[in-house]
Amino acid sequence: MSAGAQEDAERHRRRTTPSWVIIAIGIVATGAALIWSSGLRDDTGEALLDEPTAKVLVALLGAAATILGLVLQRAGDIRHQVKNSHGTNLRDDIDQLDARIARVAETAEHAVRAARKASDDTVQLREDVQAGRIETGEVRADVRGLRKDIGRLTDAINNKEK
Repeated sequence: MSAGAQEDAERHRRRTTPSWVIIAIGIVATGAALIWSSGLRDDTGEALLDEPTAKVLVALLGAAATILGLVLQRAGDIRHQVKNSHGTNLRDDIDQLDARIARVAETAEHAVRAARKASDDTVQLREDVQAGRIETGEVRADVRGLRKDIGRLTDAINNKEK
C-alpha cells in the first residue's frame, strides 16, 4: 500500500467507543436517573412514583438504553465496513475477491482447455503409432517378399550357370 493510501486509510479508519465505556455511561446515567426519579413530586409534594416502582422502571430503562447503545455501536461498525466511502471496506474486499475468483476461473478454464488439447494430442499420437506399426508390419512383409523374390532369382541365376 502506498504512503498516501495508508494515510488516507488511517484518516478514514473508524474509531469506535469501547463497549466498557458505553456500559459505564449507562450505569452512571441509570444511577443519576434513579436519584432524579426519587425527587419527582407533584404540585402537592407527593411522590409521582412509589419508590420500588421507580427504581425498577429506571433500572429497566437504563439497561435497555445501555443495550440499545451497544447495538447501535455494533450497527455503526457494520455500516462503516459496508459503506463505500474509503479504500478498506467490505464492498471493496468483495470486489477484489470477485476479481480474484474470475482470474482463478479463467486460469482453470485455460487449464481444462490445455488438458483437453493434450488428451486429443495423445489420442492422435496413439493413432499415429498404431498406423506406424501397421505400416511397419506391411513394410516388413514386403521386405520378406522381396527377400524371397531375390532368393528365387539368385537360385534361378545359379541354376542357369550350372
